Amino acid sequence: MTIAIIYPPTCDPTGPYLSVPILSAWLRSHDKVVLPVDANIEAYDYLLKKNTLSDMLNSIRKLYRVLDEKPSLNHSDQMQYAELYNAMANLNWVPDNIEDAVSVMRDRTGVRFFNEKEYEQAVMTIEAGLKIVSALYHPLYLDFKSYRTPFSLLSPNQIRADAAPDKNPFHSTYKRVAERIKDNNISLAGISIAFPGQIQPGFSLAWFLRSCFPDIHITVGGPAITQMLLRHDHENQMKILGPFDTAIIYEGEEQFLDLANSLERGEKPAGVINGSINKPMDNLPPPDFEGLPLDLYLSPEPVLPYDPSRGCYWGKCSFCHYGLCRKGTAGYRERNIGDMVNHLKQLSERWGCRIFYFSQDAFLPETARSLGNAIKENNLDIRWSTDMRPEASLTAEMCADLKAGGALSMALGIESASPRLLKLIRKGITTDTMMAAIKNLASAGIAVEAMCFNNFPTETLKDALATIEFIRENKKFISLFINGRFGLSHGSRVALNPSEYGISEIWQVSGDEIGTGLFYSTKGRERSIKEQDKIDNAINNLSNLFWLHDYPWAGSLSTVHTILWYEKKGHDAFRKNAKKGHRAPFSPPDTKVKSRYDIGSMEYSALENEAEIWQTMVYEHRAVSPERYNALAEKFPNILPEKH
Repeated sequence: MTIAIIYPPTCDPTGPYLSVPILSAWLRSHDKVVLPVDANIEAYDYLLKKNTLSDMLNSIRKLYRVLDEKPSLNHSDQMQYAELYNAMANLNWVPDNIEDAVSVMRDRTGVRFFNEKEYEQAVMTIEAGLKIVSALYHPLYLDFKSYRTPFSLLSPNQIRADAAPDKNPFHSTYKRVAERIKDNNISLAGISIAFPGQIQPGFSLAWFLRSCFPDIHITVGGPAITQMLLRHDHENQMKILGPFDTAIIYEGEEQFLDLANSLERGEKPAGVINGSINKPMDNLPPPDFEGLPLDLYLSPEPVLPYDPSRGCYWGKCSFCHYGLCRKGTAGYRERNIGDMVNHLKQLSERWGCRIFYFSQDAFLPETARSLGNAIKENNLDIRWSTDMRPEASLTAEMCADLKAGGALSMALGIESASPRLLKLIRKGITTDTMMAAIKNLASAGIAVEAMCFNNFPTETLKDALATIEFIRENKKFISLFINGRFGLSHGSRVALNPSEYGISEIWQVSGDEIGTGLFYSTKGRERSIKEQDKIDNAINNLSNLFWLHDYPWAGSLSTVHTILWYEKKGHDAFRKNAKKGHRAPFSPPDTKVKSRYDIGSMEYSALENEAEIWQTMVYEHRAVSPERYNALAEKFPNILPEKH
């Protein structure tokens, strides 16, 4: 039996994700033949080509002409018309520049990659390329972390409808996956869905494979699908599975092997298979990257992921529901230090990898120190980055040892600088402890990334501004920061004990059969638009002090490119580049597009009307469906062409 392990879009294209190499290693250690497929990077390698984007722009022009010739435009027409117009007016330059932008990211010499202006231009070009894709497949919004359509994931029927070729920009690349499935005589295909943005593309791939190969066994696993399925009873789980024969939830290495063995015996497993919870890592082999297209990733050199540990040793933060667990976080487990060092040595020699990202929930500082010491003692030329809690144990002495042992950066869970909120969050760390950890790490030459968020239930304007001011006051010690917006997660303590956090009601909208959306209202006064604007403006002003980019580019937290820039330019690279003013290195040319409509006025009113429709459905009707959407949209008048 040959087994295919497939990682679907949409995700970071700069390096491989850990799930496929880990599962491949486990299966190969048990004498299974494995075909690993990173359909994510293969899809973007296809999309980010001159011919592909040129063809898409031609299709956009045809669609635009059809709409422009209509005697009037309804609300949905207006939304699509604006997208098509903007693509034609603002993105015609992209196809001629896209392959050069990709070559900057793959520049093995690093000369162009580490040139701030060339890098900035390449980022802008690639992101513009994805805007072309989104415009053609409207109402799809696509980037490297999101795959959103208005009604995607509401129901199994909607998931299947959104898998249709005319709605799926990855369909052409899925044909290539199917060819390898056929050529390798695959009888078991596993699709790994780690992030929410991969759910629809993963299901779309499975539906396509099912249409091509009715008899192969298709299974699914991973954190995103686990958290989606565990909220449902058996009947609903079977409906949701759709094209999949089975799903393995929680940690599934052993269960996947059992599944393969049962299929070889002629058995026909079906439904949801419970994997392991908090299983020790003692017998887990190192990840195996054999067969993955390392030359395709958008990076000048490989930065490989490795998992020294799993789970979170603290596991008490009230906002957190992450990974392969029913609620909160999975229990903390570690590999043996000797195994860690041997694995890293083997991976470094096999793949010419100097830099690793330790992919885990939170690395225990004492273990990180022991690993660093072992790396130093074995004279390994290895650098690494990871996520960590800002513990009191991060003394000046420990941080010096971490640096000597290869540490490049630490993404620290700061969350908030409000003492009251830290207690409510159950962080277990004070602002003074956080500040000391930040200063000690930075003083040792280790880049510090501060992870924060605002709008936690009961947070006041004063609380939110205190966090922003904390970053500002410590900016010379902080390499990068993020201050996102709190989102309620199903398995978090906040969701399970809402009254403790000032939440009066939690609801899901009718029509959301899968339960992906979670909404809530608070007992006290809601934050005003003016207050949120003040917070957002303060964050924007603070952002100007750093050379920031969206995920996965350099200047976003815990990403391959950011780690490479630390190693090449130092832990303060993103503050220095902000002072140099590396922004907008070129002004993309606009194209004059003829329109029978007042495009500026139309787009503004259409976006306002769209927001009103969703506000009405989610917060007033508390029910969402295409039919309800269309009924609300019909209340807005059609727009007529301008008179000339």
